[in-house]
Amino acid sequence: MASVEAFYLPGLAPVNYCRKADSQKSCKSEVTLYVNRLNTEESVIPYEYHHFDFCPIDESNSPVENLGQVVFGERIRPGPYKIQFLEDVKCAKACVKQYKGGDPDSDHRLMVLKKGMSLNYQHHWIVDNMPVTWCYPLENERQYCSTGFPMGCLVR
Repeated sequence: MASVEAFYLPGLAPVNYCRKADSQKSCKSEVTLYVNRLNTEESVIPYEYHHFDFCPIDESNSPVENLGQVVFGERIRPGPYKIQFLEDVKCAKACVKQYKGGDPDSDHRLMVLKKGMSLNYQHHWIVDNMPVTWCYPLENERQYCSTGFPMGCLVR
């Protein structure tokens, strides 16, 4: 007689992915990218993704956050970016934004983006329950990796 022990961590069940042509109930082809809050070390104020004028998101399909995530300011929402398993896409348009000089609404949206970039706000994205990590080279052939990546670079 064999004895087996197992445990389950809620929300951490493995997901099987397959190509779109082979998609079925047991494996899916769409890889959901979740956007989270943006924060910076230069301010204590985190912002939700929609605070900035990024591509719009559908908040109706958001995962339920636990109490710890809410307390620490996590605001996980499905992102507007479409990713298919094993589909190589070099560049795809997610949305188009237009700004008109002299228009108060356009000027405000641009000012908010510029301020976020000047304060080094960082995106925090999640793919397959793992944080998107940004790595860049340092001196002496070393590398620094960070969960999160800059929302942009403001050049004056």
